[in-house]
Amino acid sequence: MFTGIIEEVGSIKRVSSRGANKVLEISTSLDVSPGDSISINGACLTVTENGDGWVKVEATAESLNRISLGSLYSGSRVNLERALTLSKPLGGHIVQGHVDSSGKISNLRKTEDAWKIEVAFSKDFEDLVVDQGSISIDGVSLTVLKKIEGPKFVVNVIPETLKRTTLYERRVGDNVNLEFDIIAKYIREQTRNTRNTRNTHNTHNTRNP
Repeated sequence: MFTGIIEEVGSIKRVSSRGANKVLEISTSLDVSPGDSISINGACLTVTENGDGWVKVEATAESLNRISLGSLYSGSRVNLERALTLSKPLGGHIVQGHVDSSGKISNLRKTEDAWKIEVAFSKDFEDLVVDQGSISIDGVSLTVLKKIEGPKFVVNVIPETLKRTTLYERRVGDNVNLEFDIIAKYIREQTRNTRNTRNTHNTHNTRNP
């Protein structure tokens, strides 16, 4: 589990293949060991090797189909965060590192105070996005400023966040990893279960007056 508060921006040193999987070697000063979980652009992966100033992780073919890590290359910069511990403040929101979908930046407006980033996303997740709700974009915890028709949503990114993450490098047309709020996902599932139970009960009563 993570917080969405990026600890460091790392750099991809090398990308290699192991069967259908991708092995990423990343330059970082973060203190991690083999077996530790680390969030890379919002995707929770396991450290397989480490050395002085670098770590290796491996992403399965299934993960690559869901997340945008497959497009990374040597020199790409990535958002990094180590797993949450009990001694670490929960400064953002609960981020599992389980990317739900890719989104696409559809508009970007820059001002001195902030960047307004508009992201188009799948209609399958439309009911998980609400104004002032939480969203993770490439592992960064952000607040939805507004949901608009598309479906799309807009986030406001302040200069401090831009400076500490790779969001500063994003451009219109770029794909980003999205993880929707876990609380919203539980509420949606519970609502569906309740609705299905009521429908089953009503059908039973209709057949057995």
